[in-house]
Amino acid sequence: MAREKKVSAKVKQFWNDRAGQAQISADQVTHKDIWQRWLEIAMISGHIRKTDRVLDVGCGNGYSTRIFAKMCREIVGIDYSEDMIRRAAQESRKQRSRPVPKFEQCDVLDLHPARFGLFDLAVSERCLINLETFEKQKTALANIASMLRRGGRYIFVEGTADGRERLNKYRRSVGLPAMPKVWYNIDFKEAETLRFLKRFFIVEERLHFGMYDFLSRVVHPLVVMPDEPRYDARINEVAAKLALDRQEFGDLSRVLFLVLKKK
Repeated sequence: MAREKKVSAKVKQFWNDRAGQAQISADQVTHKDIWQRWLEIAMISGHIRKTDRVLDVGCGNGYSTRIFAKMCREIVGIDYSEDMIRRAAQESRKQRSRPVPKFEQCDVLDLHPARFGLFDLAVSERCLINLETFEKQKTALANIASMLRRGGRYIFVEGTADGRERLNKYRRSVGLPAMPKVWYNIDFKEAETLRFLKRFFIVEERLHFGMYDFLSRVVHPLVVMPDEPRYDARINEVAAKLALDRQEFGDLSRVLFLVLKKK
């Protein structure tokens, strides 16, 4: 337990530090891969309705939240990093965002309807992988389910350990090194995650970013080696736009994208 608390504090400090680095542009504060961010936002946007009250779990500096706010009735962004929430509010004021999202500091492990009420839609983008154990991830998933009306939807966009392992195996087979592990991420194992989610949800749609990962994490580095691939490269843009409409190479996807409906 002491080790878990130490890891949790270290992860939180990492995100507080990222939030405080003004030189990092708004679209890269929570993820350097700008075209993966674009793909996530584009895919999520297709599932937001004008009448939705939306909960953005792990909103970070609110970059996605401000985009989603234009598509729904109301949106609340929460994050456990006080500095991320502070930056989200500052950037919204600076950009004169309309409509104005609501940002609140809140740990997903403490999430409860008594504080925020119920929602039509919840979203998490690479948020729950920051929790240091599957037990805490399960608590977070149960809490998110409790925030939704019956029939409400949850868009789960989180890292998959299975996909990362298959992608690394493929990379090694073509002479590329395995992708380095991100120290603060605990990716979900697909089978056990889907079993747990079935307690609360029906899986309406399952998508992936396989096309993006094949082009950006295999083809791109092979083309430019021995140079390092760049996140802003044209090939990554092409990869993201192709992946928006195509579902090939699903076994290589680092991301599990689920559209879930609350029972």
